[in-house]
Amino acid sequence: MSESKHSTSDQYKGWLYKWTNYIKGYQKRWFVLQNGLLSYYRNQAEMTHTCRGTINLANAFIHTEDSCSFIISNGSTQTFHLKASSEIERQRWVTALELAKTKAITLMESGKNHLFFICPQVPQ
Repeated sequence: MSESKHSTSDQYKGWLYKWTNYIKGYQKRWFVLQNGLLSYYRNQAEMTHTCRGTINLANAFIHTEDSCSFIISNGSTQTFHLKASSEIERQRWVTALELAKTKAITLMESGKNHLFFICPQVPQ
């Protein structure tokens, strides 16, 4: 059962579970990987008006924790603790994130970073 969708070669999207806090734990969130950015929303309908957070992959660290969990951090202010529905799904996300990171770094180094857009953040 795959929950992610590969809509174009430069975009990957799907459901992941994101650690929110000790009271609520992991919450299901809709993630979109596009133009070197990983953004998330509470649901797909929210995409038109409310981005909950974004990490620029060009300066991010991606670390696999276990068969379903991984962490993405920009090294300072943002860290996403994420869980996929399966090991296969986690590997699909990590592969897509690593490819997007490599592309983002290449674009940034070539001075073509005009594709990057950071969405405004609102509280979870």
